[in-house]
Amino acid sequence: MTTAKKTTTKAAAAKKAPAKKTTVKKTTVKAATAKAVAKKTTAKKTVEKKATVKKTAEKKVTTKATAVKKALPKKEVYAEAVKTAAEILFELRAQNLQLLDLRGVSETSDFMIIATCESEAQMQAILDELSKEFKHQGMQHRTEYKPGINMRWAAFDAGFDLMIQLFEETKREELAFDKLYSDAKIINLEEKNFVKIKAKKAKVEDELI
Repeated sequence: MTTAKKTTTKAAAAKKAPAKKTTVKKTTVKAATAKAVAKKTTAKKTVEKKATVKKTAEKKVTTKATAVKKALPKKEVYAEAVKTAAEILFELRAQNLQLLDLRGVSETSDFMIIATCESEAQMQAILDELSKEFKHQGMQHRTEYKPGINMRWAAFDAGFDLMIQLFEETKREELAFDKLYSDAKIINLEEKNFVKIKAKKAKVEDELI
């Protein structure tokens, strides 16, 4: 009877052994699955992190570009009379052009251009060209000067739009219009904003011929 009992015990042990092996196998599969899931999650987080970094970098670039754009000075928009007059003055080599914005400061005109001439002959040439061009464009104007009497100061009046004051240097310093209208906004005009390079070059070539 003891022998039979031992045999029964062995059989029972042998029967239970496969069940233990299956449990180990299931645990291994579960661990592998968890590892795979963790790896996939890590990969997903890495991709999301890279995308976030890229988005942040793009945002910084956009912000920087916007800042640069805001930092750029606003381009001035000039009245037609001012553009026409400035172009002629630069082309005929007037010097030190200043634009006074008289709106809200004076009732005589909205703008005034002050320029220096080197001689009476240059001043006369500028006045003639201004009269010719303003007449051609149908813009009102009148000239105040007396030819042949050592001209040191002349005025070109284009009504409420514009007044142009031409001086020889010493007279300009003496009258100091820029100080007289100190409440006005004063802009130093630049040739590049009014005279096209090609037109200027063609004119120089014609003069050399």
